[in-house]
Amino acid sequence: MTDFNKQEDRDAAWQHAMEEQPLVVIGSPMCTMFSTLQNLSPWHEEKNNKWLEAREHLKFVAALYKYQIDNGRIFLHEHPASASSWMLKEIQEIAEMSGVVVTRADLCMYGLRTWSKESKEFAPAKKTMKFMTNSPYLASALSRRCDGSHTHQALLEGRSASLAAQYTQELCREICRAIVKERQARRGHTRALMSFYSEVSYH
Repeated sequence: MTDFNKQEDRDAAWQHAMEEQPLVVIGSPMCTMFSTLQNLSPWHEEKNNKWLEAREHLKFVAALYKYQIDNGRIFLHEHPASASSWMLKEIQEIAEMSGVVVTRADLCMYGLRTWSKESKEFAPAKKTMKFMTNSPYLASALSRRCDGSHTHQALLEGRSASLAAQYTQELCREICRAIVKERQARRGHTRALMSFYSEVSYH
């Protein structure tokens, strides 16, 4: 399992990004230390060390995002809308780069469900997320807000960590569809350029 606390794993990720040149890099770092719940308990040395470790993770992925942008490729980053990580300098610097968009999405619109003791069945869970990307297709796909057509079940008693931390199948499908559209648009642009240069060469 990859552990970005280890320098060799970070180096391997950089090597992959530089050699394989993936069209998209998706970052979903652990958000626990940036949760508003952290403010409900006192800070101590161990907790602060975990926060510093979590910040290093974000600095690492932010550097990967910038590398993608600088090389004409795309990235996708997500964290809960309420996470304090959005205020970190490294994340704000990426958000302010040309072409980068930050969207909000309610995961109930992407199939997030949790068990309701009252109704004895699974019910929609709202969980609002923020997504950051330089792909207009991903930004469009990941901007659905709750339409108010259902009643939400609060993510309590550990359900938030176990369910909302996982991508639903519908969310995965939306991301994949958007990446396919991005790839097709880029291929179409390349074909258009080839056609243009071909016509120029004959005149």
